Amino acid sequence: MSGMHVELDEFTSKDRRMLRDLQHREEARSYKVAMEVGDGTIVQSREKREIFTFSAPDIGTVIFDVRSIKDAIIDGEIPATMYRIDGETPEHFYQHILHNNGVDPERLAQFSGRDLKRPGIMVMWPHGESSMIDGNHRLCRRYELKVPNFRFLMIEATDCLRYMCRPGEEKELFERDRVRPAGYELLHSEVRQED
Repeated sequence: MSGMHVELDEFTSKDRRMLRDLQHREEARSYKVAMEVGDGTIVQSREKREIFTFSAPDIGTVIFDVRSIKDAIIDGEIPATMYRIDGETPEHFYQHILHNNGVDPERLAQFSGRDLKRPGIMVMWPHGESSMIDGNHRLCRRYELKVPNFRFLMIEATDCLRYMCRPGEEKELFERDRVRPAGYELLHSEVRQED
């Protein structure tokens, strides 16, 4: 994060509440009965996940399960330190985020009020570079509105390995911690009772 002044900040209970809130891109996991059978029920599941895809020549492509990372930070499973960019975000950092981190310029105007107060999440790679995995649109919108002091949580990439995967491994990543009722097996987004 060269070329900008960053200071330690406090990770407050209000920050934790904002991290816990589901964002408009997410919805709680929902189940509906697709078909009932005599000895069990087949249930269809639908869910949206908040993910971030990162690509770099030296790392390759990595998919982050951002929702699970937020939950793990809140639950104390991933150590996180809050930082604040002192003053305005430098233009070179804004330009980098805008052009390299999946920011959709047409969506920026949708961000206002409470959205702009939520902290971002940045991952520190073992080689010393960092990547913003949450808060890219907020950082860019704050820059456009000249709102200073963007805040973000810094986490170590090695602490969130269980919330990362390579392309094609998403199913295993998202089903990793899913709780299943005893006697049920997950098959292609269906739950089927075993005999």
